[in-house]
Order: sequence, then structure tokens, then C-alpha cells
Amino acid sequence: MKINLKVRHVSIKKGLEEYVRRRMTFALASRYDQTNQINVTLSDINGPRGGEDKRCQVRILIAGQRDIVIDDVRQNWQEAIDSAASRASRTLTRRLARTRSKGIRPKNRLLNESQLGTETEYDEYLSVAGEH
Repeated sequence: MKINLKVRHVSIKKGLEEYVRRRMTFALASRYDQTNQINVTLSDINGPRGGEDKRCQVRILIAGQRDIVIDDVRQNWQEAIDSAASRASRTLTRRLARTRSKGIRPKNRLLNESQLGTETEYDEYLSVAGEH
């Protein structure tokens, strides 16, 4: 899983870049194996005029499913990043739970016998997938 950071119409400090990576890692760590990539875009909507204009957009790419896009606008960078990370975590959790409950398997995540280490792991995979 890879975290990409883009910054538009504003310059940020190195500390903020590290904060974004730490916060996204913490929020989405338990679901790392289900995500291919996370794109975070920071932008200042009003520029130097101020106001509630710090925008954090998070796009989560999941194999075989539609992307999850979270867009949050707040007064300062930390609030925007924290809110977007929390919402991304909740949304990803809901999406994955819904996928499991419907028995939908992502196309790119199907395993064959050669990818599985032992017969026990294969049996566990079948029971989780509802085919056993």
C-alpha cells in the first residue's frame, strides 16, 4: 500500500507532509492489505484571503472496486487532515464489511492453489468465501 501526497496552490512544511503520512497510516493501518494506494491532495481554496478553506481530499484505490473519495474542508490543515482520515477509515470499514456480507470478492484478489501455502489455508479461504 502506497500513500501519495499532492499539494495544490500552497506550499507546506516538511512537518505537515510527515503528519499526513503518519495520520493516514494510523487511520488505515488495520486495512492496509485491502488497499492498493491512497492519494491525499491538500489545497488552499481561497489562497491568502483566509477563512475555512483548507481542503484535504483522500482517494483510496481498492482492487476490483470503485474508489473511495473523501473531501473535507476545515479552518486549518490539522483539522482537515484529521477529519478526512477518520472519515476515510469509517468509509473503508463499511465498504469492506458490505463486500464481505454480500459475498462479493474483488476480481484482482482471487487466489488460486499455487498462491496458497498449505491445504489448511486453502480450506480457510473456501470457508470464508462460502464455498466449503
